[in-house]
Amino acid sequence: MTASLPSSVGTAARRVVFTRPGVPLQVREFDVARPEAGGLLVAVTHAGICGSDAHRLDGDQAVQNMPVAFGHEGVGTVAELGDGVAVDWAGRALRVGDPVYWNPTARCGRCHLCRAAPAGSIASPAGFGCANLRWPPSADRPSPAAFQDVATLSAAVPVYRIPDGVPPEAVIAFGCAMPTALGGFQRLGPITPGHVVVVQGSGPVGLASTMLAALSPARHVIVIGAPDNRLVAARRLGATVTIPLESTTSDERRSQIADLTDGAGASVVIEAAGQLPAFDEGLSLLAPEGRYLVLGLFSGSGTVKLDPYRLNNFSLSIIGSLGTPADSRLRTLELAARHHERLGLVDLITHRFPLSETESAIASMRDGVAIKAVVEPGSQTP
Repeated sequence: MTASLPSSVGTAARRVVFTRPGVPLQVREFDVARPEAGGLLVAVTHAGICGSDAHRLDGDQAVQNMPVAFGHEGVGTVAELGDGVAVDWAGRALRVGDPVYWNPTARCGRCHLCRAAPAGSIASPAGFGCANLRWPPSADRPSPAAFQDVATLSAAVPVYRIPDGVPPEAVIAFGCAMPTALGGFQRLGPITPGHVVVVQGSGPVGLASTMLAALSPARHVIVIGAPDNRLVAARRLGATVTIPLESTTSDERRSQIADLTDGAGASVVIEAAGQLPAFDEGLSLLAPEGRYLVLGLFSGSGTVKLDPYRLNNFSLSIIGSLGTPADSRLRTLELAARHHERLGLVDLITHRFPLSETESAIASMRDGVAIKAVVEPGSQTP
């Protein structure tokens, strides 16, 4: 049975539209249509800014030959349930007005490439990945994109009700960063007592990785990053040591980590900086048998020199990670429910913008000003 809010269907709503790099984002109006059977409408309350949004505006991602909607981090309230919808993807009752969290870039799970990569790889510069992935969507059609007043979720979009007592801000604070980190940690393998983990980068992915590493039995969780407010957040999330990127050299950072590990080096290094120079430095920090997890270098292209003799003789592992496990958003909700009060996850959101200032919101993350920036479509002023 379909339930709806009287003001949802047939009303005008706004959508942020990207046309091409260098052209300002547009805000266009559209009429809200009923969801398909098995789908639902969500009134977006918070849309998180991801570093990849800046890459899109800067032209570091493939540009479609049509205007597109985007924004892949969203929470909101159910505005209408399509025919046949009574529960979320975890089997929990779902009603109009419930707060929800969804994954607009979910893989189809049916094509050969999805079945061959169950951990969640979705794409690559060569075009490999889910054969049915349609992201970013056309700006002219209903879509699950988050930079709009009302998102239209098809039956194929995973959606989860946010548990009672969990502020939606505590969920969107890690948007897609926690699912990204969860996917990486699944590929990485176990962190055991005595291990030393180094996280390169203190943006949302770096902070999510810091939190997960701090929940492990690692002996040290060392975060290299900037600016200072992000390092403060890293310590709150469990970093035992923080090293400021801007006031240290690569040699100084390597020396500090050597001192903290009795000269051995790090058991695990997690690249979450998204900057090519981090790769060489990260490899140099590894102890024998060390593992290097690459999470941030996913957009653009570049090359580095690599010493295969050291790679072989030290038995090092380099692990790339793109995409998230199917249940990663459910696990993100569980982490938020358990830890949001203790760790102050809501406080990670430092900047809020109305929908009309989405481009400014993206700039605040690109420039490192915000720890986490969100767009609030219902807000009219910053």
